[in-house]
Amino acid sequence: MPNRRKFMAVLTTLGLGAFISNQIHAKTNANMIVHQVFFWLNDPDSDLKTVMDGCRKIAQTKSVKDFKIGVPAGTSRREVVDHSFHISLTVYFDSIADHDLYQSDPVHLQFVADHKDKWSEVKVYDFEV
Repeated sequence: MPNRRKFMAVLTTLGLGAFISNQIHAKTNANMIVHQVFFWLNDPDSDLKTVMDGCRKIAQTKSVKDFKIGVPAGTSRREVVDHSFHISLTVYFDSIADHDLYQSDPVHLQFVADHKDKWSEVKVYDFEV
């Protein structure tokens, strides 16, 4: 009987530890900001590489945690899927403050000035995860 009680106490402690660890992890990541930018280019044949290179450069600014750059996937065409954009830039920030630093960073501002004539439309989606 004492072995069973000891075993149950250890299981309870392990379960509680896992629960607390999960709660701490969830709270520390609760404010991460994902910044998704979709670009529709005027002349994708000539400007795609240049704008993507510019995206790589701005994604290297200090406040950026991680980033991904891509083009529409070759997934099947469905009514709910938009394949019309030319470039997607997804940037991850640890906080809204880091996002705000990125928006005013001279590298970001220069990217917009250098490339804004290359796109016909830009859509941005920001959300917390």
